Amino acid sequence: MLMLPKQFNVAGPCKPSLHYMIDPARRLAQAETSIRRGDYFVIHAARQSGKTTYLQDIVRRLNAQGDFYALYCSLEAAQNVADPEKGIPAILSSLTQSLLMSDIPFADLFGSEIAHVDYTSALMVALRRFSGKLDKPFVLLFDEADCLSDNTLISFLRQLRLGYIEREQEGNAFTFPYSLALVGMRNIRDYKAQIRPDGQTLGSASPFNIAAKSLTL
Repeated sequence: MLMLPKQFNVAGPCKPSLHYMIDPARRLAQAETSIRRGDYFVIHAARQSGKTTYLQDIVRRLNAQGDFYALYCSLEAAQNVADPEKGIPAILSSLTQSLLMSDIPFADLFGSEIAHVDYTSALMVALRRFSGKLDKPFVLLFDEADCLSDNTLISFLRQLRLGYIEREQEGNAFTFPYSLALVGMRNIRDYKAQIRPDGQTLGSASPFNIAAKSLTL
């Protein structure tokens, strides 16, 4: 087998077999604590600070430990899609592709069981049905979450918030993602300025009221 020399990497996620790197698990211990508590939280940091490398590492470790089904999903494909009628299906497509590349069962549920569901609830319904099929808690890490824009971002956050609230009302943390992270360059409070720079309110049931903690690398 060809053994390639290790090198420093500044172009995309690092791989331990190819790149010099700090152990990702040492960089943000609070994130795994939040996951095990069932928190919904935010991780934000500048570009090339190791966010994706860290997320992919923690997904591998959680799945290897066997307590959770963990999934990494990048939302970059939905970047700048302001119309949620197109943006939410793009998010679901990204989830489906991530699932198909994982070892998590029932990867077809996002496509087969919600084709008739309106985009205003399709993401929530898909995550609820999918989580309910699994025999372990589902952990979902959304990378590039702050690339979503306008009404797609609002619909995305509202559906996550409603699914989380209904899960809590049912008293069953396994009927929706057990823990969820929104990861990007911005803190969640900066998402608000991204879509309502003129200061207008989104109402009392703000979709931004879902994060228990904000962490940075």
